[in-house]
Amino acid sequence: MKQRKIALGPGAASLILIVVVLSLCMLAMLTLISAKNDYSLSTRSAQMIEQVYLLSANTERKLAELDGILVDCAKEHPETEEYLSAVEENLPEGMEIEEDLVSWYEVLDNRSMECTVRLLPPGEGKRTEWVAHKLIVEEPGVEEWD
Repeated sequence: MKQRKIALGPGAASLILIVVVLSLCMLAMLTLISAKNDYSLSTRSAQMIEQVYLLSANTERKLAELDGILVDCAKEHPETEEYLSAVEENLPEGMEIEEDLVSWYEVLDNRSMECTVRLLPPGEGKRTEWVAHKLIVEEPGVEEWD
């Protein structure tokens, strides 16, 4: 039996080089696409987080405004019933009171924050406590599930 010698000519080496270069170009293109998608996702995520923090800050401002009203009403009306009716008369626009619960919405673009606090009796250290602080996102074209 004779052993055959496989000889690669100059054309085969060029062909292997072309395949390697094309493979490296495809990997570079896939890396570039992946980096672009990661950048886009992180940008959208940062915008969403900024909106949520802005909503939260607006909510805290409204709560501070309510707290100022509660302090004034507690000074003038030490009894709980008088206190609650005085608070109801002086509530900022957009706030609603039902019994001892004050609720309001903060809206920014397609996100809103549903806020509810419970009014504590006058004379205690704390004047309110959070009951609900819920973020609602309304995506266009997305139907709610039942």
